[in-house]
Amino acid sequence: MQVRLDKLRNIFAFQTKQLKIRRAKNKDKQQILPFCTHTFSWGDYIDRVWDKWIAEKNLLTLEEKEKAVGICNVGISPNQIWIEGIRINPKYRRKGYASKLIIAAEKIAKRKKLHYSRMIIANNNKRSLSMAKKLGYRIEDKWWMYNLSPKRQKTSAKLATSAQNLQSLIKSDTYCESWNWLILDKKALSKLIKAGRVIVHSKNSKPQAMGIWNKTSRLDDDVMQLGYLSGTKTGIKEIVQFMQNKGFEEKSDRIQLLVQDAIKLSITGLDRRMLFCLVKKEIRFN
Repeated sequence: MQVRLDKLRNIFAFQTKQLKIRRAKNKDKQQILPFCTHTFSWGDYIDRVWDKWIAEKNLLTLEEKEKAVGICNVGISPNQIWIEGIRINPKYRRKGYASKLIIAAEKIAKRKKLHYSRMIIANNNKRSLSMAKKLGYRIEDKWWMYNLSPKRQKTSAKLATSAQNLQSLIKSDTYCESWNWLILDKKALSKLIKAGRVIVHSKNSKPQAMGIWNKTSRLDDDVMQLGYLSGTKTGIKEIVQFMQNKGFEEKSDRIQLLVQDAIKLSITGLDRRMLFCLVKKEIRFN
């Protein structure tokens, strides 16, 4: 669920004549995208989500002397904000601008009475992890990203039709939906089941494993994504094979799995790519 930001004018206590944080405008694209091309070894994704973020009106821009030098997107979902896409022009780094954007996002959470703020940071990004810690965030969990090729497979896993007996398979407070970690509770699980996005493997009518899938990863339309996985070793293998089948049927280029670090996968053809830290902060209203 996305909720538009409104009445932003008066929520930034640090706004000055030199520095301003505001809702992003489409014209900011000309100043922002040029420094969002080599963020990662493979490039960046901001150009692919820019129009979507602008349309949702959840994207913040930081200006210095009327020049757009930083951005941060604020995803709004039940009881939390999701902070993503923090980018600062290299010429303006080491000024605490990323922290200011995060604080601005938290002010939005306070105004909307949302109790949590979360974001994902690569495990090897020590600078960003240190910044998050100073701002009061703690590592809630660690998640691995894996890649796997689509393939025709035999599997007894199927789409869940009921949440009955699935509660014991919820081993996380969150699940990943297209690179947004959202709260996973009974209400969310019921909605996901109705949407045909929960996969279950059962033995003797008792659920042994559960997965939550996304048709795409949002960043890549040809990538199918599994955003949650839990259960027995055999059950997990069946869920993964279900995903391989789905990917084959949908003609996906590859399957991307986001899996908690505590779950050790050993599946032929699985490519373990990168470890991420999910960080969380409780928003205080005093």
